[in-house]
Amino acid sequence: MTDWQKQLRHICDNITALTGIPCVAAWEYQRNPAVLSCLCAQDDVYHAEKQHLHQHALEQAAHQQGIYVYRCSCGCAFAVALPKRAENSWMSSLIAGPFLIEQHGDIQLPVLTPKQAQALAETMRLLCSELENSNMMSSQDSNIQEEMLQEMYLTVHKENKSFYSLKEERKLQQLIRTGSKQEAQQQLNHLLLDLYAMVGTDLALLKQRIGELITLMSRAAADGGADASAVFALCDRSARELEYLADFDTVDAWLGAMLHTFFDMLFDFPDAPHQTIIQQAAAYIKEHLSEKVSLEQVANEVHLSKSYLCRILKEELGCTFTEYTNKLRVEKSKLYLHCGEMSLSEIACAVGFDDQSYFTRVFRRQVGVPPGKYRAGKTSA
Repeated sequence: MTDWQKQLRHICDNITALTGIPCVAAWEYQRNPAVLSCLCAQDDVYHAEKQHLHQHALEQAAHQQGIYVYRCSCGCAFAVALPKRAENSWMSSLIAGPFLIEQHGDIQLPVLTPKQAQALAETMRLLCSELENSNMMSSQDSNIQEEMLQEMYLTVHKENKSFYSLKEERKLQQLIRTGSKQEAQQQLNHLLLDLYAMVGTDLALLKQRIGELITLMSRAAADGGADASAVFALCDRSARELEYLADFDTVDAWLGAMLHTFFDMLFDFPDAPHQTIIQQAAAYIKEHLSEKVSLEQVANEVHLSKSYLCRILKEELGCTFTEYTNKLRVEKSKLYLHCGEMSLSEIACAVGFDDQSYFTRVFRRQVGVPPGKYRAGKTSA
C-alpha cells in the first residue's frame, strides 16, 4: 500500500470511528467487494449487483457536485464522494455505508436524517479533495482534516427530525421558473433525500411521489418558458417508464438519468458561446414575462449594451429580442392552455401580450395553429 493510499485509509478509519458507518476507498472496494455488505449480502449475485450499483452512484455523483446518497433494494443507504480533480476516478473516491435514513424495525445500523446523510457525503468529499490537492498531507493539512471530522461528528450526532416539506417543493418550483440551475439541483437533491426517508421501503409510494414531483417540475419548467410540448412529452414518457420499474435500484438509476435529461433540456444552451449571458437574460425575461419587458431592462440586467445583447441573440439563437420574448410568452401560454381554465383573453394578458388578437397571431405563427385549436387538441387527447 502506498503512502497516499494509507492516508486515504486513515480518513476512512476516522469516518468509521466517528459515525459508526463503514467507509472504504473505492479502490479497496473494487479489489475486494466483501469489505462492504448490507442486508441482502446473502444473495448469490450480491457482489456483482452492488458493484454495478456503486459504479452507477459514482457516475451520478460526477453530475451532482461530487456527492450522491442512494439506497439498495433492501433499504440500506450508502454515500459516495468524488474529489474535485478526479470526478470519474475510482482511485480517489470514498464509499460509506450501509446506514439507514430512518429506523426499520430491529435492524441494527446507524440511523441518519436526510440532512445528516448529506452532511456525511459533503464531508467525505471535502476530505478526499483535500488529500487529492496535497497528495500527502502536511501537519497543517492534518489539522484541517481534524476540524472537518469534528464538524462531521457534531453534525451526525445532532438530534434533527426531518420531514418532507411542501414549502421546499415550492422553493424548487421557483428556482426552476427563474432558471437557477445549480440552486435547483441542490434543492432537488435535498427533496429526494427527504422523499426516500418518508417512503421507507414502500416502492409503490416512492414511484407515486416521484411521478408527482416530476409533474410539479414539468409545470414549473413550462411556466418558466421552457418548450411546453417537449416538457410535457418528457413528463408523459416518465410516467410510462416509471410504471414498469420493479425495484429501488432500477428506480434510482432511472431517476438519475431522467433528471439529468430534464435539467439539460430546461437550462442548457449547449451550442451558445455566451451561454451564461443567455441564461441570465432568459431568467430575467421569464420572471417578468407578464410585464412589458424592454430590451433596455434586460441589457442592464446582464450588464451589456442593447446592441451587443441583440447581436448575441441573433447570432446564437437566430432571433431578435422581441421574437425571443414572444417565444417565451407562447411557451408559457401553452401551460395555461393545457390546464383549460382561463379564457384566451386572460391568457394573453397573463403572458404579457397587449391583446388577444396579437396573441393569436403570434401563437399561430410559432405553433402553426391558433391557441383555441391547440387547446382543443390537448384537452381532447
